[in-house]
Amino acid sequence: MKSLLFGAGALVATAGLASAQTAFTTPVGYHTETVSQGFNVIGVNLVDAPLVSSALTGAAGATLTDANVDFTTALADGSLYSIEFANGAWSTITEFTANSVTTADALTLEADPTANSYVVRKVRTLGDYFGADNSAGFKAGDANTGDILWIPNGEAFDKAFYAEADPVFGIAAGWQLVGVNGDQANFPIPFTKGLIVQKQDAGDLELTFTGHVKLTPTTITADAPFTYLSRIYPAGATLGNSGLAAGVTEGDANTASNIWLPTAPGVFDKGFFAAADPVFGIEAGWQLVGVNGDQAAAPLSSGYIVQRNSDAFTVTLTPPAFYADL
Repeated sequence: MKSLLFGAGALVATAGLASAQTAFTTPVGYHTETVSQGFNVIGVNLVDAPLVSSALTGAAGATLTDANVDFTTALADGSLYSIEFANGAWSTITEFTANSVTTADALTLEADPTANSYVVRKVRTLGDYFGADNSAGFKAGDANTGDILWIPNGEAFDKAFYAEADPVFGIAAGWQLVGVNGDQANFPIPFTKGLIVQKQDAGDLELTFTGHVKLTPTTITADAPFTYLSRIYPAGATLGNSGLAAGVTEGDANTASNIWLPTAPGVFDKGFFAAADPVFGIEAGWQLVGVNGDQAAAPLSSGYIVQRNSDAFTVTLTPPAFYADL
């Protein structure tokens, strides 16, 4: 079972944002994902509160400037942040000074810097999502016995688990990554990533996520043969309104990019954008394997997989139209 609640209340106080900027508010809410024994593909469809909301005053490559904001006041050392623009471009921030940030990726922005409105948010971590003390309720253990969270990192995964304390071996309870020493509660998980929860035991576990609703487009790159993505937008997102059609390869179920939509652990519906074929009476549009008729209204699951079946592509995902009224 999945549940969702969000409202359009302006719950971000201006005092909570960096000075000398336009106040920016977003609806907040929660959604719940139920995971069962096996491998569950999910996404977290809510983001952290905006810490900065403004517009650039300059841009030179990966260095972006805003003379109206003191980033050293708004941001803290030791955390990872992302900057998101209204056109969908976004990147993590690698460093910041009083009036500038440096991004990990080169971004496509408007020629006039002042036309680039943006927000900055903290990138949430393992501890933020699931509790530094495992309040989410994952089965604690080691890399073989505990529940495992698979976090995509390109064509492979970082695998996280909540370690059970073992005083004999000097192991403290806490989040760990397979093959990495030290506490990993602050390991960052960017908001576009889909996740796999590998639940070891029988029975269901409900995971509840809270946060702010992202209202602007989001550019993603499908650069691995299988790219795990978050739906990002918690309500109303479908194959047809997602924006995916602008990037996927058209074709049939074997040649087109496939969108794997989980329906149960290890079970998926597969969507693809059919190429028109007048000889066989096939119209261009979204289809699901084994299902007749247009499937543009098929809802996106909270997390899904893009099997690109082609070269890497970049596409801008779009929020449902009604988000403009939130």
